[in-house]
Amino acid sequence: MTLHVPKAVRLLPLALVLSAGPVAAGPAEEPPEGFAGATYVDSAGCAFQRAEIGGTVVWADRLAADGQPICGLVPLSVRVSASDLLPEIPRHRRGSVPEFPEPGRYVQVGAFTGQSKADALVVDLAAAGIGAWRQDFPRNGGTLRIIYAGPLGEADRAEVLLRQIRAMGYPDAFLWTRD
Repeated sequence: MTLHVPKAVRLLPLALVLSAGPVAAGPAEEPPEGFAGATYVDSAGCAFQRAEIGGTVVWADRLAADGQPICGLVPLSVRVSASDLLPEIPRHRRGSVPEFPEPGRYVQVGAFTGQSKADALVVDLAAAGIGAWRQDFPRNGGTLRIIYAGPLGEADRAEVLLRQIRAMGYPDAFLWTRD
């Protein structure tokens, strides 16, 4: 005896899956062997965050404030790092105001000796719609990379963005003003 199942009933599971909305599929390809960074940009230009679940590494979509995946970035295979792509400002002497490209308020977000954290910060700032700059200083055979956000607008807006950046995990961030 053959049971006849109407086509509409056979397609119901597919319809339920498709109606659930977009499903994260992970990177277009796995990161290269030995990749230890926290953020990976695949060949499609989409950012993924490393997570470990039960001892297994998984790659989760990095999402912008509107909940959409962060894409349109330069893929890892053709880039040095996300923070390398930032415009660079000239080095300055300790205690003096950096030579920002235009007057305004800027936040010094952090100083990094490793690129993976600087790159993750750059992706986070881009997702929040905040422009960023970098400044590199030679240190012990490597580079100390300082990441700045800005210009941030008037004092009130700059204070709001400073609080937002601190809430992103950079509690030591502080404001610079270039007149």
